[in-house]
Amino acid sequence: MANSPPTPVPPASPGMRRRGFLAAGLVGLGAVAAPAAAGLRTSLGGGALRVGDTVDEHNPEVVSEKYFLTRLNALTGGKLTGHVYPNGVLGSHDRMNEQLRNGTLEVAKSSMANLEVYDRRLGIFALPYAFTDRTSLYAAQDGELGKRLGAILERKGLRLLGWFDSGERNIYNTKRPLHEPGDIRGLKIRVQSNQIMIDTFNTLGAQATPVETNQIYSALQQGVVDAAENSLTFYVQQHHNEVAKYYSYTRHFYSVDPLLVSDQWFRSQSASHQDAILRAGHEAQQHERELWVRSDAEYLKTAQGSGSHVNEADTEAFRRAVAGVYTRHKATFGSLLQLTDWR
Repeated sequence: MANSPPTPVPPASPGMRRRGFLAAGLVGLGAVAAPAAAGLRTSLGGGALRVGDTVDEHNPEVVSEKYFLTRLNALTGGKLTGHVYPNGVLGSHDRMNEQLRNGTLEVAKSSMANLEVYDRRLGIFALPYAFTDRTSLYAAQDGELGKRLGAILERKGLRLLGWFDSGERNIYNTKRPLHEPGDIRGLKIRVQSNQIMIDTFNTLGAQATPVETNQIYSALQQGVVDAAENSLTFYVQQHHNEVAKYYSYTRHFYSVDPLLVSDQWFRSQSASHQDAILRAGHEAQQHERELWVRSDAEYLKTAQGSGSHVNEADTEAFRRAVAGVYTRHKATFGSLLQLTDWR
């Protein structure tokens, strides 16, 4: 959701010590990919492709990007090699998207929020409760919805390689557990600069407050905001569990991060290499989905162990409470809405 987390920002703390342990765990999850990917880094040459990302090397998405390169190397008999550049080394999502479009960067992971500038329909995953569960989400992405969104992206010079899962988004705050919509009323909640997301939380009676990702920790700590929303992996990796002890499963959004290849660069490749790129992208998608689900499960244990109070919310009540969001935004998405679970 984007909404992908950048380099962690809080100062040294017990959470930082936990981070080393957790990061090692995620590396373990991706161990199947790491050795071969490390080998790719030693074989860089003028023709090596680059994969850009904004999150750190232990994130399941970066682990899966290394897996993509490993598979691509194998499928092309070593003719296509490359290197992953995490931590925003190649720039922000917006900058990398433009590099993809003009052919000066080969591959990058983006966020749907950063792609809406090209076509507002690409913001469909920001609609609250658009999908009932991951099974439904994945089926839509792998089916007609994914094909139609992929076609929109291709017309903008961006070819879809796979849909990365960056987590089920839930609300965490410094005040109290959230069980029903009324519990969020009056809370100042950090949101991304996305009009649908802002509308969603204002509709719930909260005060939606856009804050940059690397400022969320201090904003929670200083009371600039009372709450934020994101996946368990993000919540713990960014140490927000140190300052916001209440994590409630509201399940209002799913974060979706597409892995993209420059259409200009892709078309310059041979037919066999194009097939290999698409196949490696699909395999990386499946790999990343498995890693992320396992990651959230591990971080749930960590959050509870650090003193976080985790509870289930009445998601059906929250869903009913935001029905007006669809009324106000349905014209943007037209027939695409029929490919979601919203009824």
